Amino acid sequence: MSDERIAQVAIDFIQFCFERRGAGWPSLYDEMCFVAGNRLYRGLGYEELREAGLDFTLGGLGKTSRLVNEVTRRTRPGAFAAAI
Repeated sequence: MSDERIAQVAIDFIQFCFERRGAGWPSLYDEMCFVAGNRLYRGLGYEELREAGLDFTLGGLGKTSRLVNEVTRRTRPGAFAAAI
C-alpha cells in the first residue's frame, strides 16, 4: 500500500462494488466506474472518491488496482479466518 492514506469510505466503496458485481479486475473497475458515474454509493462521484484516495484516472490505475486487489482479497469468504 502506498504512503497516502486511503479513507475508509474508499474501501467501503470497493466492497460495495465487489458485492454488486463479484468480479475480478478489470470487470470490477467497470462496475466501480458505473457506480461512481451514477453516484449509487452514498451519492459519491469520481471527485469525492478521488479525495478519499481512489483514483480512476489512467495515471492512478496502478494504485487503484492494487487497492482493489487487497480489499477484495480481504472481502472474499474465509479471508478473515485465513488472516488470523
